[in-house]
Amino acid sequence: MINMNMKKVVAILFAILFLTACSVQNPALMMGKKCVVDGDQVVYSYVWLFDSKAGLKATKEQCEQIAE
Repeated sequence: MINMNMKKVVAILFAILFLTACSVQNPALMMGKKCVVDGDQVVYSYVWLFDSKAGLKATKEQCEQIAE
């Protein structure tokens, strides 16, 4: 029981440390499925960390290009 709780604590601390080490100058966080088309590939995610001054290039409309 203690081992499982320690794994959760370590995972949460690692996630916080990972997010604080991002090199984005003006960070912003966007939730929800969005996609980016890069050539013939479509990259999607449900969590986006991006520069708020540059804006987010991913949109919901680009997700329509995913081959189902």
